Amino acid sequence: MRTLHGRRTAELPPLSAGEDLVALNATVAGRLIAVSEYCGRRNRLRDVRVRIHLHDAGHGWRQVSLSGVTIAPSRVDLLPGGEFLLVQPRCIRQRHETAHDNAQVFDTSGQPVRSFRLGDGISHLAVDEPGTIWVGYFDEGVYGGDPLSAAGVARFDEYGRRLWSYWPPPGFDHIADCYALNVDARTTWACYYTGFPLVRITDTEVRPFRPGPVRGARAVLVYDDEAVFIGEYGNPYRLTECRLLDDTIVGHDPVVLTDPTGLPLEKFHLVGTRGSHLTVRTARHIFEADLADHAPTDRPAGPQWLDSDQQETKVRPRTADSHRANLLTGVVDPLG
Repeated sequence: MRTLHGRRTAELPPLSAGEDLVALNATVAGRLIAVSEYCGRRNRLRDVRVRIHLHDAGHGWRQVSLSGVTIAPSRVDLLPGGEFLLVQPRCIRQRHETAHDNAQVFDTSGQPVRSFRLGDGISHLAVDEPGTIWVGYFDEGVYGGDPLSAAGVARFDEYGRRLWSYWPPPGFDHIADCYALNVDARTTWACYYTGFPLVRITDTEVRPFRPGPVRGARAVLVYDDEAVFIGEYGNPYRLTECRLLDDTIVGHDPVVLTDPTGLPLEKFHLVGTRGSHLTVRTARHIFEADLADHAPTDRPAGPQWLDSDQQETKVRPRTADSHRANLLTGVVDPLG
């Protein structure tokens, strides 16, 4: 049985009485970023105070208070230059209602600089190394009549201009619900309903892999020709190792995620995946694990599904440092 050894990166950011943690993410550079609200939505008060929490390795958490927040954020990431991107998943309440901006950008001092719309029904948000914004949508967004959400996965620039939308290759279904979205430096992976194929997106080139044994995964890790799916129907904490061979996902071996003492992390909240890198949290701590650190040594270098002229540089080491229910498992992760 394969084991992924988790490293404890940080404790959750300290919060004041009445302050709620509403978003947590690991950036493409491996930095932790969180959002908290004080006197927020649960009390239905207009005077909502929002803070960014940035984790600096060796220095702990640093707080930045935001001004002029007009959305209810539950997604966060960093843009180039250190700007904060906050996103609200929904922007249309009724089918014929006018859509409002559901993304806001703040400068490093916490002042608002611009807002735009990223579409309705957002389940995943991540910024890649060049600074473009990747968004995955759940079914209400895909089928809700919003053209920005209809493709299931879309890519935007830092000003909210859509650059690309997913279109399935021949023989594959359209996205009805984006279950998993893994955004690394310059490569994005998506696994979606129906069918649950795995697709690799580099810039705008799509490479699909036909569905394997796992259905309903909420995240995926990829390193060379290995893929580890996190969750499945009926068990959101199960990890399953597969291989990417030719254009197919094969294999079905369990994986155990452990804490630094070697004890299994049987339940956790998923924070995010970046290439081979996994970030999860428990009630108090944030853990990281990297599939690249546990790669078998008896395999040829490079993914077996790439031609020789397509081999990529291996995933670089990282520094330490869906707000929706899974309707089929009944598990709700308030931080996505």
